Amino acid sequence: MVLGALIPAQGKTRGLDIGTGTGVLSLMALQQNPRLEIDAIEIHETAAKECAWNVQHSPWPNSVQVYSMDFLSFESTKTYDLIFSNPPFYVDGLKSGNETQDQAKHMSREQFDLFVRKAAELLSNEGIFTLIIPGDQRSFLLDLGKSYGLFPARIIAIHANTQKLNKRVIVDFVKDERKVIEDELTIRNLDGSYHDAYISLTKDFHLTDLSK
Repeated sequence: MVLGALIPAQGKTRGLDIGTGTGVLSLMALQQNPRLEIDAIEIHETAAKECAWNVQHSPWPNSVQVYSMDFLSFESTKTYDLIFSNPPFYVDGLKSGNETQDQAKHMSREQFDLFVRKAAELLSNEGIFTLIIPGDQRSFLLDLGKSYGLFPARIIAIHANTQKLNKRVIVDFVKDERKVIEDELTIRNLDGSYHDAYISLTKDFHLTDLSK
């Protein structure tokens, strides 16, 4: 929800959603910018079918092309001015033994290297590549991006609450080095209620009023 609300979709025309799952991020990006045309990649066939169904039953049935395949095998003759992803977030982490879950949540450092390199190749010179990862992998990601000509334009630290800091980090990469905008977002208060900043950010995407 946080990543979807923070995708910088305004003014963009060609989007690439890597690991789309059931298409939530693509639909949130289209809610912000209905002019987007999105290619959505999903390795799991069942999830890809659910994504296609969700798109067809959305207000933008012709705006997303779903590909059921491994992103590392994806080929395109075009570049994208917006790439976004919630990638497998345990880099070299302990796996569960469930093949489907492990593929969705785990990636080796070598695979992550290939993932970032391919995203950099598909990103246009004026494009933005946005992704979310665990906070403790921030330095690893920034160093990896730099090795492929990607520079951070915005870094947002995501806190679960005021005592659980830096649980996730969202990074916007671009191809020109510039002053980095750093920000932070707290999702919940210590009593379990949603933080005002989170409510304000995501209110247009929830069916219920989180402040109640």
